[in-house]
Amino acid sequence: MTKTDILREWYTAVWEEGRLEVIEDYFLDTTHTQHIAQGFGIEPSEIREWVSVLRSFVTDIHVTILHSIEEGDWISAMLEITCRNAATGAPMKVHQQIMLRFDGDKKAESYPAFDFIRFFEQLGQLPEHTHALLLGGTVLR
Repeated sequence: MTKTDILREWYTAVWEEGRLEVIEDYFLDTTHTQHIAQGFGIEPSEIREWVSVLRSFVTDIHVTILHSIEEGDWISAMLEITCRNAATGAPMKVHQQIMLRFDGDKKAESYPAFDFIRFFEQLGQLPEHTHALLLGGTVLR
């Protein structure tokens, strides 16, 4: 299996199918931190809670790997996530970039960058065009 295949399998099992019991199977047994936001890392055991919260906001998750580059132990990928707002049923689309280092077929380091602003805009928890508003100097309180 390629690293892209493993990544595809991960998103199918955990994000799309909600099989949270397999999360730890994808990581090394040694200490590993997934850095979901700058300065904010979570352990694989905590990913179950994070994915559960994410899945409580949306349904019908589908992850497409738009591009991936593999180099040695590393993979970098651009993802498109489509889903539906659980409250309204409205379709949503968000992007994620991720860099992962593998040790064999297990994740050793991961650095995802999820578009939280666009995600929460589509949920109705942030105003439309939040990014543009912030660039224009608007202060959200």
